[in-house]
Amino acid sequence: MGVSVRVLEANHGDCILVSHEGTSAFVNILIDGGTSTTFKYGPRLRYDGALCKVLDELKNKGQHIDLAVLTHVDDDHIHGLIKGFETPGYLSELVKSIWFNSSRLITKHFKAPEVPENNILLTDDSPQTSVRQGKELEVLLDEIGCKRVPIIEVGQVHEVGPFKLTVLSPSQNQLERLLHKWPSEEESGATAAHDNDYQLSLEEIWATDEFESDASVYNGSSIAFLLEVDNTKMLFLGDAHDQVVVNSIKELGFSETNKLQLDLVKISHHGSQYNTSSEFLSLLQSSRYVISTNGSRHGLPNKRAIARIIKETNGQICFNYSDVIKPLLLDHEVEYYASRLEALDKEIKL
Repeated sequence: MGVSVRVLEANHGDCILVSHEGTSAFVNILIDGGTSTTFKYGPRLRYDGALCKVLDELKNKGQHIDLAVLTHVDDDHIHGLIKGFETPGYLSELVKSIWFNSSRLITKHFKAPEVPENNILLTDDSPQTSVRQGKELEVLLDEIGCKRVPIIEVGQVHEVGPFKLTVLSPSQNQLERLLHKWPSEEESGATAAHDNDYQLSLEEIWATDEFESDASVYNGSSIAFLLEVDNTKMLFLGDAHDQVVVNSIKELGFSETNKLQLDLVKISHHGSQYNTSSEFLSLLQSSRYVISTNGSRHGLPNKRAIARIIKETNGQICFNYSDVIKPLLLDHEVEYYASRLEALDKEIKL
């Protein structure tokens, strides 16, 4: 009996498995799939990535994924799942229901013309196929009878087995901004990091800190939700915009004097300073603030985001890659603040 969370090593992306063991069954929720190499990597993709290994575990135990959540279309969240659907015997057999605000669902929701260029094509290059063939993800989901909600947006409440999911993002306005051709994004697991802010001291950051919001349309469309089961509450924020989440939490009746009590927060956008404000943190009380990234892209996590979490909370800041931790603190800061930063165990038991 109980709840477990596995924040998989997904390179610079997100891939999280939440499991509940009941008296008679397991219920599993998979949130994003990381980069393509989170599923398979190496020459001719001969090596199993973290996602592939977890899916093999579920298959061997006779379990399935009751809900898969594709939070948004960025490559570091969706490509691992695409590879899992392309590979026979994996997601097409394991996933029972899915949340994904696809371009087709969004255009239908707003009664707008479809944008064919946005449709996700799954490839088939098996040895039995002489010519490389493809199938749209939307068609596959229909064929396998995967349960879907027409659109996921703020304010909805859903139940999956014992889980209650309250949607905090996206808003109608953010979804409407996706009514155009989406740009393609080249994926590279070895992309050099942008300049980071690790040379700044915490004191320097605190003295001059001002929050500036993420401007990405695609991050703004990210699905974020409050997940409740038994006596456990968790926030999973994808790459969601801070202000939308703040507004949603306030709409639920929480404030600085009536904080939302949580067991875990998956911090938005891999610890970007543009997605985690002091205002947001002031609304919460959590024992864990989880950041998912190997630090290989965009200088993430930003030290400015880490500084806000240290200042505004008393919870642990947890990372799924241990080597991300050391560069975040200057030598004179280690004695006072190193105890606040820790590497995650393979599985968090709640």
